[in-house]
Amino acid sequence: MKIAVLGCGLMGVRIAGELAYHGHRVKIFDSNGNALDKVFERLQDDKRMLHEEGLIPQEKFIGQVYCMSRLEETVRDADFIFEVIIEKLDAKKDIFERVSHLCKADAVIASNTMGLSIDELTERTVGKERTLGLRFLFPVYYIPELEITPGPNTSAITIEKVRVLLEKMGKTLFFRSGGNPLILSEEQREARKCARLEQIKLGAYEKCVPALSHRGNITPKAQEESLVASDLDRDCAICMDRLRDCLMQPCHHMVTCYECSKMLFNRKDGCPICRKNIKELIKVYHS
Repeated sequence: MKIAVLGCGLMGVRIAGELAYHGHRVKIFDSNGNALDKVFERLQDDKRMLHEEGLIPQEKFIGQVYCMSRLEETVRDADFIFEVIIEKLDAKKDIFERVSHLCKADAVIASNTMGLSIDELTERTVGKERTLGLRFLFPVYYIPELEITPGPNTSAITIEKVRVLLEKMGKTLFFRSGGNPLILSEEQREARKCARLEQIKLGAYEKCVPALSHRGNITPKAQEESLVASDLDRDCAICMDRLRDCLMQPCHHMVTCYECSKMLFNRKDGCPICRKNIKELIKVYHS
């Protein structure tokens, strides 16, 4: 699934990491270049922490997170868009309006807002029926619950799309009761973390659907080679039209076509994976 996350704060990065861990291709956007530059480091820190605590049985995230500095490039082909920007109504209204004009007509647009009205937030949004509130609970990686807040125009189809996506990740949707958001105590967080560790120790992550791993996330041996050659691994991460055929120096990442790499180089943007400066481009010719 192609997913966009808007906002590179701590919560946004962890939502992107959780989605990528479950095999989705994730593009993360922020207008602040300094925030984008910290994404790769934060994901690596999270991965080390989860390994040390025994919370992920696999050696690495399955999916990939691409750092994007242009909103249009981030949301253009996304199936799901998760907004995780600053908790200010005007800022969220503005980005929802912009995104609704830039993304696909059937893309689901969700806000991680804690308390703002979805009706007000989507006031200027095109296609209000595909919008809703969807709040990940902190810390994201081992909390299975997600708080869903439909707006007055949210369609049943939109809710079903979200339910299917998240239940495959082992998440459980619940509707807010009352006016206040659910905030877990330290004891509640620790209890969920211990429960996840117990599932992993018992091998339950292969028998049930926990938050961090399940059978659908573990690539069968016979499929590994075909996965490498999949369209997701071959298409340019920016235009999604041309093949990846450019090696960026000095990081050696190859995630874009030559034309898009030149565009990044000319506007002095960083590598979409690690955000290192691009000093040289090497065209790759596929046989």
